[in-house]
Amino acid sequence: MIIEKYKLMGFQKSNKKDKKYDGILKNIKTGKIKYVSFGAIGYATFRDKTGLNLYETHNDKKRRSSYRARHMANNYHKKKYSPAWFSINYLW
Repeated sequence: MIIEKYKLMGFQKSNKKDKKYDGILKNIKTGKIKYVSFGAIGYATFRDKTGLNLYETHNDKKRRSSYRARHMANNYHKKKYSPAWFSINYLW
């Protein structure tokens, strides 16, 4: 059984100039809050499942397929709560 270390609390607009959002994570044991920035500024994404809908999206399935082919090959998206995981699951 895998025990989760963090709980996803929600999303906010990122304070980093080159990122769109921060995933807000809470450490289950310590209660400390951690922010994971994701989503590059300057690019429209396929969708926005964060609920904030602050940035432009498109409905181009070919563009989505190309993005996913490029980024899923490196397997970074498999690490839960990584920036790549957030991008694949919430923006693309």
